[in-house]
Amino acid sequence: MVSVQSNVDWQSTKNTILERNRHMFNNSDMSDISFTWAGSDKTFYAHKYVLGTSSAVFHAMFYGGLAVKNSIVHLSDTNEESLEQFLRFLYTEECTLTADNVVAIMYLAQKYIIPLLNKKCVNFLLENLNLENVLDVLEQAVRFDEKELETRCWNVIEYNTRKVVASDSFNNISQKTLAKLLMRDKLNIPEVELFQAVLQWIDFQCSRKNLEPTGENRRCIISKAIYAFRFFGITQAEFIQNVSKSGLLTVEEMIPIHEKFLGIDSPALKWKLPNRKPGNIDRCPCLVFVRFGDQDESKYQVTLEVKEAKVTGSYISERNQDDIPGFDVMLNEPVILKQNEVVTLSATIKGPRSYYGKNGSPSVILEGVTATFGDSPSTNNGTCPDRGQFDEIILDI
Repeated sequence: MVSVQSNVDWQSTKNTILERNRHMFNNSDMSDISFTWAGSDKTFYAHKYVLGTSSAVFHAMFYGGLAVKNSIVHLSDTNEESLEQFLRFLYTEECTLTADNVVAIMYLAQKYIIPLLNKKCVNFLLENLNLENVLDVLEQAVRFDEKELETRCWNVIEYNTRKVVASDSFNNISQKTLAKLLMRDKLNIPEVELFQAVLQWIDFQCSRKNLEPTGENRRCIISKAIYAFRFFGITQAEFIQNVSKSGLLTVEEMIPIHEKFLGIDSPALKWKLPNRKPGNIDRCPCLVFVRFGDQDESKYQVTLEVKEAKVTGSYISERNQDDIPGFDVMLNEPVILKQNEVVTLSATIKGPRSYYGKNGSPSVILEGVTATFGDSPSTNNGTCPDRGQFDEIILDI
């Protein structure tokens, strides 16, 4: 908190409104409202004018027909760090977001209708989205009804399902989120592995509730989400080994499933959803690089690296539909790119002298996303935005 006695004529030392507002943040000078929060005896000092001009909710609280009369507002739904950063933003449009406080700040931004701060939180989550936190972020995206963030989360989950369900956060997702995941028609994981992962989730939930992992208790935990499994995406032997022995299904439910495996359709069959497709069946989630080669169908040995991904192989130069000689190098798994992240594409090529491209564009805008290209970090290979051997980079946005 700023001390009133520290500078009697502080105004003359501040040249801008922002500097003066920054000085008044958590300052008892002229403060007419203060905040406390659960579990602490500390106080944040504030000013109704600043809050009321920042938020319609605060305006109603302090200047509306049912305005609060007390000079102290106690908040039971926040903590010191989140409240401090929230109020700092109202005074300065600055705040420090972290993985630990962003959700709580986002909650305050929505509660008090601060769209700019809410957008800042959403962007932070988008920029820091990864395989370990995507399920946690997804649940918050649904909670706050952030459709763009939810869509991005599902894209990551669909393309990286096997790794996502193997993450530490998978067992902690809600039953509602699990049900939504099982309803996806595209997931990059064999159905039997998905079932095994969900069974582990079920048993983890049982342990939380001090329940024995019996068939009855397991079925109670998963509830109606069980009907989203695609049992005919696995073999009958896998079904017997994994599903039948889990106790999740009754004998009456399993009979028509076994009949279906034998080609017999039964009206009692409850599992009729189509088999899942891989998450990249329509659009490849991988970065794809079309490299220039020669026109003689020569063989090239290539090692391509992008962030943590690496692929090595032999490729034959062929002309594509645009009559450009070369070959496609595709990563085995997608690479997630963050906003404003600088990414280095590194390729080592062994083979005959190849063609190269000229008059390349320094930046490309696609679906509102701008990709900017810079000079190669290597000074002796002649690669730059205008000239190089990457003919095409395909991004799945």
